[in-house]
Formats: sequence, C-alpha cells, structure tokens
Amino acid sequence: MKIKAILILALICLTFSVTAQDKPRKGRFDVEALKKEKSDYLKKELNLTDKEIKEFIPLEAEFTTKKFEIYREARMKTRELRRKENKTDADYQKITQTNLEAEQQDAKLQMEYFQKFSKVLPAEKVEKYRSADLKFKEAALKRHQEQHHGRNAKRK
Repeated sequence: MKIKAILILALICLTFSVTAQDKPRKGRFDVEALKKEKSDYLKKELNLTDKEIKEFIPLEAEFTTKKFEIYREARMKTRELRRKENKTDADYQKITQTNLEAEQQDAKLQMEYFQKFSKVLPAEKVEKYRSADLKFKEAALKRHQEQHHGRNAKRK
C-alpha cells in the first residue's frame, strides 16, 4: 500500500513539474511571443505578399534586435548611474550623454535598415511600416501597463 501511495505521489509531482515547464513563468517577459505577435501584426497591417514576408520579416527582426541592444546598453549604464548615491553634475551629464548617444546610434541604424527595407518593399509599405511599428509599440506598452497596474492593484 505504501508503495502505491509513493508511486501516485511521484506521478503527481512529475505531472506538475512537466506542465510547469511548458508554460513561461508568470510575470516573465516572453521575447519570442512578442516577436511572433509583431510579425503577425506587420504581415496584416502592411498586407505583405508571401515573397515580402520571406524577405522583410527576418530583416525587420534583425533590425529590432539590434535596436534593442543599443537601448539595453544605455538602460544598463543609466540604471547604474541612477542607483548611485550622491550623484554629481558629471553623473547627470553622463546619463544625458549616454541616452543621446543611444538615440544617435538608433538613428544611424534606422537609416541603414530603411535602405535595406526599400530593397524588399515598395516605398509605400516602408512608410506604412514606420506607423505600424509605432502603433504596435504603443499597444504593447498599453497592455504591459494594464497588466502591471492590475498586478499592483491585486497586491494592495
């Protein structure tokens, strides 16, 4: 009887362990899900052909990743400086300089990739991409804020 109970308990634990691994942990940012969502959104909003999807979507994902890297480095440097106690004027100048340099790198990257986009998409779709990308970011930010504020409200 004890062996059956132990086996059943082990089976239940194993089942919970396996199902827990299938789902991303609540509260963790799922980059891959966001990339897929953005890709689907752009396909629809830009009314991309199969050929355009094949050429543009990987290029856009590469662009987004590089852009994220630029701002990630700036965020890390800025966060480090903001955590510092007794900040000096030089610290504040460094924060401003770091963020302006990131914006400058971003502008350069945009110029580079918009030239690449123009080789695989008509000019109208390249321009539509700019507004679609902005709409997607705004919607994603709004969802994030709603989820974040909803979570904080439950904690109170």
